[in-house]
Amino acid sequence: MDTPTIAAYYREADPMKRKRLLEKSIADGEDVQANAVRKELWEIRYREKSDAKGNERADGFLGLWMELEFNRGADKKWFAIKRARKEISRRLEELQFAELIQKSDLHRELLYRECCHLIWIYMDLCEKDKAYSNVLFGLVSMSDERTREKIQSDILQTAVKLPAALQMEEELDLIIRAAKEMYEERFPGEGGIG
Repeated sequence: MDTPTIAAYYREADPMKRKRLLEKSIADGEDVQANAVRKELWEIRYREKSDAKGNERADGFLGLWMELEFNRGADKKWFAIKRARKEISRRLEELQFAELIQKSDLHRELLYRECCHLIWIYMDLCEKDKAYSNVLFGLVSMSDERTREKIQSDILQTAVKLPAALQMEEELDLIIRAAKEMYEERFPGEGGIG
């Protein structure tokens, strides 16, 4: 069971606000072992500085998701599968997925929660982004139902079908499971994503 601070940590999208929430939880002496792993994961996920101003951090998990999105049609392009596998594997290696999964059950569980957080951020961005839900040159907005269908299709293509097409289900297992769980949590009774 999460403390209120950790619950807020998993609902926050901004890396620096997440860091402050985690530091508060650590300072309060909450769940010492799990917070040590969360800190390790934070350092890996937000290792790179953002191109934006100041002390902003780039989200390495969102970078992995964008790599998956970019390679969605790789199975339909000549010679693209090998390149897609290489690029996605490079991202997973940078984020130390394999090492973290092997460290402990706690590492695996909290890495999975970070994957769930990634999917939550993605769906939140899609729902809020006017460009995502616009059609006809941005003049007409989609209905909420149509936006949900688009999110469902995009997640299905990116997190389920692409890993299968690239034969990377094992390497991307946490992302696949997180996508399915978070979609069902956000849109209960909508039929899931495959």
